Amino acid sequence: MLFTCSSNDEDNTANQSPTFPTFGPPIELTVNGLSFDAMEPFISPDSNYLFFNSLNDGINTKLYYATKINDSTFNFVGELAGANQTTSPQLNAVADLDANSNFYWTSTRDYPNNLNTLFHGIFNSGSVNNSTRVQGDFNMNTPGWLIMDHGISLDGNFLYFNNARFDDANCQGPCETTLGIAERVNPTTYNTLQNSATILQNINDPNFIYYAPCISSDNLELYYTRFLKGPISPNTVFEICVAIRPNSSATFSTPTVLFSETITNLIEAPTLTVDKRIMYYHQKTNDSHKIMMRYRNDL
Repeated sequence: MLFTCSSNDEDNTANQSPTFPTFGPPIELTVNGLSFDAMEPFISPDSNYLFFNSLNDGINTKLYYATKINDSTFNFVGELAGANQTTSPQLNAVADLDANSNFYWTSTRDYPNNLNTLFHGIFNSGSVNNSTRVQGDFNMNTPGWLIMDHGISLDGNFLYFNNARFDDANCQGPCETTLGIAERVNPTTYNTLQNSATILQNINDPNFIYYAPCISSDNLELYYTRFLKGPISPNTVFEICVAIRPNSSATFSTPTVLFSETITNLIEAPTLTVDKRIMYYHQKTNDSHKIMMRYRNDL
């Protein structure tokens, strides 16, 4: 199914002034037993598991998980079995899980011999089984271009992907990025929607670097991180943004900035509970990266 706007009611609704979500103050998450940096969190659909990766250095970056005690307290369990490479250097990061136990993550294993960097497996009680690469035309299959980040819809029908071009000789971090939407053929194959660019026309801007997309459970709110393209300095501002739409057939609005910090207090990678009541993300504090949370105000 393609996203299309077909009724006058939808058009009229889309023309109304959008009402953006708001969130309360940050709360640092307690993860009992965790002694290292935690980045790029993802909360499972049932909220019982918190996935995250270690410091994103591309040398020893692994996926881990913790189990819930309450909203702000989790118990660290350990590595996510079946998802990590067995040798260094390695980059295994950016967890995603749909309501049917389909688990997705990014890994640069065997790159550049194999240019597809998005993987799929079945999550079951702390392990990922039957891992394989995700195929589809959203993969650019061009050296230097990676699927850097991604967000899966709750039902698994839509993949919000981030194509990012890297060139270490000329750029610090990604040189350019584009967000897109692909539709499921099966759990390991997605193809780009014909009107993906139209749906995201108010979001994609060549002046910014975009990453860490997260689509809400009702498909009406798209969260992501961005910063202005160019050399990264102590004054570079990182922003967690959201764009909204009145129904799942509409184009997303012009985004609004929810939170922003310079790289000293870097904020990234929002993830939402299914009821949209809590946002988790990570923030740099005292030279380490901690998982934070905020309660929503407008629900």
